[in-house]
Formats: sequence, structure tokens, C-alpha cells
Amino acid sequence: MAYGRHESFYLRNKWISKGLRHVRTNNNFFYDKDNFEKIGLGKNMVRSLRFWLTALNLVEENHKKHKLTPLGEIIFNKDRLLERPSTVAILHAELLVNKGDTATVFNWFFTQYNETISTKAELKAAFKEWVDKKESKGVSERSLNRDIDVLVQLYSKEANESDPEDTIFSPFTALYLMKEERSGEKSDTIRKSSMHYENEDLTAFYYTLIRYAQQEKVEYVQLDEIMSHERLWGKVFNLSKTEAIDILNNLTSHERYPIEYVRTNNLDNVKIPQITELQFLDSQLPDELGGKHDI
Repeated sequence: MAYGRHESFYLRNKWISKGLRHVRTNNNFFYDKDNFEKIGLGKNMVRSLRFWLTALNLVEENHKKHKLTPLGEIIFNKDRLLERPSTVAILHAELLVNKGDTATVFNWFFTQYNETISTKAELKAAFKEWVDKKESKGVSERSLNRDIDVLVQLYSKEANESDPEDTIFSPFTALYLMKEERSGEKSDTIRKSSMHYENEDLTAFYYTLIRYAQQEKVEYVQLDEIMSHERLWGKVFNLSKTEAIDILNNLTSHERYPIEYVRTNNLDNVKIPQITELQFLDSQLPDELGGKHDI
């Protein structure tokens, strides 16, 4: 497992758009000596951006060359400014896959850590205890603490409303999965909450459901799996069973790919259409969204 690859920087708004655009025009961008000048970021920030693009499954590297993944191409063409919360939710789900064991702290918090209310100090202590059990060699406590700090910033850092000049925020705050409550005594309370969503756009839920069915090579998924599996709704989006059932009921009326929600033998089963998650996502995002206000 790896820690601290983010260089202590949480993902900033507009970084995705900038990064995808530069990689798309220059597959050697992250190895160019003057890349930080071209993109207008500090050197450490460029290394951080490289981490975020790969951890979110938007960019892949092969022989020191980078290219957009199929998911990266769809998001670049259709929503690279992350104007849809469902796009951000999909990136959140991809981050929790923990590809290459580089996004460990994010996977841990949502899929392994069961507490919903903690102080930041308690979070750091719990993460260190978990890592110590997993790692044969010691990991720097300072590095683990930075991971927790970036985790909290990624999901809670909003633009400062009292300062119009402070427009640096994380796009992941649109999910409302975490809230940081200041106590004034350096023991901030961190609350994990269910993801905010609109019934008019359930794309992220359907995407993760199809992705799971494709990866597991199954046609039916049980409601219990949806609630308990680390790649599905109960863990990834912190949904309650009532919320999950509500979403499933809505997806039975999907205009293009309605699911079948079958209750038999005291088991709730969901029949998943035979389509890949990328085919589904490409069909859901309108072409005009991504290039409307490029930077």
C-alpha cells in the first residue's frame, strides 16, 4: 500500500479539466521539465495532479507516456468541468477502487471505517492502528496524518463565501459525504453522511451497479450486496437501506435501461441490463456539457 502520493494537496476545482487537456495534447506532459509553467501550477502540485488523474481512473501510464482512459475520454468530451454531481460521484467511486493501492486512506474511510462521527484526532489514531496491522514495515505517522488531512479537505473544502478571492475548493464537496464541524479546541468533529442526490439523475448509482455486475460477471445482484460490498452503494455512498430501495424503485422506470427489481424467497434481487458501465455513461451524458466553458 502507498501513502502520501497526493503531495499533501487535495484535488482542486478545474484541475481535472487542465490535466486532461494537457495529457490529451502531449502524452509526455508529466515528464516535461517545464510542465509546471505550461499548466500554471507549482511543481509539487503537478505531481499531485498526476496522482489524482491516475487514482481517479482518468489517465493511465505506460512506458512513461500518459493517455486518457476510456472513462477519461468520456468525461473530457462531456463533463470535464464536473458540472454534474453524478460525474463527481462516479470519480469518487473510482477513487475508492484504490487502483494500485495508491488511494488507501480514501478506501479505508468509506469501506473499512465504520464510525460516522469522529474527531480528526480519533480518525488519525484509527487509521494508524489499521495501517500498523496491515503493514509489516512501519509507516511514518506524519505521512498517515497528512493522508487524513487531505481526506477531510477533499470532501469538505468549500470556497470561502466571506472572501470572494478564495475560489479554491474541492469538487468533491458537491457530494456532501463529509462535514467538518469546528469546535474551536482543535478537536474538529468529522461527520460521514449519505451522499446527496436527485432522483432526476441517478447516473452514478446505475454506473457503479453495472460496473460491479460486469466485474463479477453476474446478471443479478442482491440488495444485501448493494448495502455491504465495498464497491457498492452502502459503503461507497454511505446510503441507508431505505435510500437504496428508493433508488432501485426509480431505476425500474429508467427510460432507456430499466432494471428488474425482483423480490423472491425473502431475497431482493436486481437484474442488471447487459451493457458496460462506459456504454451506459456515454449514453447518459449530453455531448454539449463538457466543452461549454473550457479554460
